Amino acid sequence: LLTELQAATKPHEEKYVLAAGETLNVQCPFTIWKYANSRKAWQKLMDRGEPLTLAFTQGVSGNPSQVQMGRYFLEDIPTEAILNVQMTNLQVEDSGLYQCVIYHPPKDPVILSPLVRLVVIKGPLGSTVSDKNPTQNLAQISTLPPTTTKAQSTVLNSPRTVTQLLPKSTADISSPGFGVNITNETDF
Repeated sequence: LLTELQAATKPHEEKYVLAAGETLNVQCPFTIWKYANSRKAWQKLMDRGEPLTLAFTQGVSGNPSQVQMGRYFLEDIPTEAILNVQMTNLQVEDSGLYQCVIYHPPKDPVILSPLVRLVVIKGPLGSTVSDKNPTQNLAQISTLPPTTTKAQSTVLNSPRTVTQLLPKSTADISSPGFGVNITNETDF
């Protein structure tokens, strides 16, 4: 029963699988009448669940604003109730759980759903991929996993999911037992 309650209260996650060097683009919708004039932030949830704020918007005017902090770019569009987030030049170390929030320290942030589970793999020439989930159905995996991105049309509250396969590499995936073996057949 406790596990069912924990699962029921766990926020929705969307998983993004991208190669190193690529760019993550996420749209975080918010309630326009409640948060149009609020600061927003992009945070990474660390090992113990504590958030690390990576970038935050400055303005609270209700007008569109943009901010860039290193590899993180936020675009707040209050009139469309959307916070666009972009992380450039992804690295394997960027893998983890992220969230968009309404940012008003010292108060706790308001988490905007969904959470973002980012998995960054080495590019097609990197040939090192490990599988920590042996129960994953390997029959559904192409040479590289598909990338799922969330697209928002101009009409609010009508999201659609677009799945795009990454280009095939020359790596072979086989599963003799519970592990995953990657063989890179690229010759230079």
